Amino acid sequence: MEVHRNSHDSLNDQLPDHPLFPDISQIQHDLKDLTEALALLGVKRCSACNKFFRCSDQGALFDCGKIICFGCVPAWWQEMSQHFGAEDRDRIAMQLSSWLRKYHGAEIVKQVSEQAPQLDPAQFQIVVRCRECLGSGKLLEGERCRFCNGFKTVNVVVPG
Repeated sequence: MEVHRNSHDSLNDQLPDHPLFPDISQIQHDLKDLTEALALLGVKRCSACNKFFRCSDQGALFDCGKIICFGCVPAWWQEMSQHFGAEDRDRIAMQLSSWLRKYHGAEIVKQVSEQAPQLDPAQFQIVVRCRECLGSGKLLEGERCRFCNGFKTVNVVVPG
């Protein structure tokens, strides 16, 4: 029995060997090399959106083992903070709080009640352990911490 092959089948048989269609693994290797070269030039990639940013712009990327750009931080934090253990979440929240205050004008908003303050939807907020009382709610003298009002945490808010 003879099998007829149409011209489309014979073209497909020839494509992988054709010099215009390099091997996918070669393309992946070249992209990896290009990304490493950009890193040598002071450019890093956000692990969430894959955009490239200059390392000299310290406010562009937050590095906590993963590199996240400022634009991706709110969604990343909402997703990832649930997956961190308590100790890691606390440590990373403190780092993120410092970075947001230093580079993005974030401010500490004191709580006046048990509920977090209502914010404009354009604002980003994280809740972190109070640095002044180390999350105890009290100062050394035993009085209520004036920084967190005794609630043990503070709200760090990035203006929208």
